[in-house]
Amino acid sequence: MERQTAWPKGVISRYLTDAGKALADPSMTVDIIDRGDDGIDGRCNGCEETFEDGPYITNDLRTVRHWAQEHAEKCRAMPRPNAA
Repeated sequence: MERQTAWPKGVISRYLTDAGKALADPSMTVDIIDRGDDGIDGRCNGCEETFEDGPYITNDLRTVRHWAQEHAEKCRAMPRPNAA
């Protein structure tokens, strides 16, 4: 069984992407991030799309969760590998 790593600072929720499920890779997620006074944001670790790129007007937690879940269910992008 693969061990999960600690979530990055500010991440309050994670959704496994479609690609992450297919490859059993727990690092391929859409993260919801609490930015303090700047509000809530979301970011996909696969395609790098952010909540701010979407059509939503408000960034309340409920709306960002909806975006994250919807995006994670469809995203098949894989993160760019680090250069060796």
